[in-house]
Amino acid sequence: MKYQRKLCLLLVVSLLTVNSAVAWKITPELERELAEKQSAVAKDPSDPATLFDLAITYSYTNHIIEGMDTLRKIHEIDPGFRQKAKLIYIRKVTQEPDDWRLRFRLAFAYYAASDKKDAIRELNNVLIIDPYNVWAYGYLALIYGEMGDVDTAMEMTRKGLAIDRKVAALHLLLSEGYYKKGDGWHGFLERMEALRLKALGY
Repeated sequence: MKYQRKLCLLLVVSLLTVNSAVAWKITPELERELAEKQSAVAKDPSDPATLFDLAITYSYTNHIIEGMDTLRKIHEIDPGFRQKAKLIYIRKVTQEPDDWRLRFRLAFAYYAASDKKDAIRELNNVLIIDPYNVWAYGYLALIYGEMGDVDTAMEMTRKGLAIDRKVAALHLLLSEGYYKKGDGWHGFLERMEALRLKALGY
């Protein structure tokens, strides 16, 4: 349950996240992938590997709450799966090193096992393959923030916002960074921007 507590901030972020139909847009390819993963889980809802696969697809298709719920189910079914996931995705990434989706999964497997530095490495590998992946920047910011490196967390957030200024979740992360640095005014402004975007349907 420890790794789920570490991800609880994502539940807050999700409340202010963007509307994928307006700002960040899910591609038809990702829509098909999500439907395939959901179908696989429907056929075998008690398989931890299938659930993990779906949870991570949720994480990069703007379905954060669904992803958290799915991760929670995995822990209930197999509390030791976080270690198994590392082995599964190390093997898969070794076989297909240029697949950013596999590296995203490996990053989450490392994160779930509290291997934050390895998770950071893999999210950076995602960005080498897919430089415009705003979700990779968001999760990098979250991890750096948890590690107490607020400056790097804010840098990652700003890089994500440079790709898409309308991602309300990134504005919320930047707001938290400002508050941690004692800059309440800019923290307030970023939080208001996140709320403004949400009110506009983003």
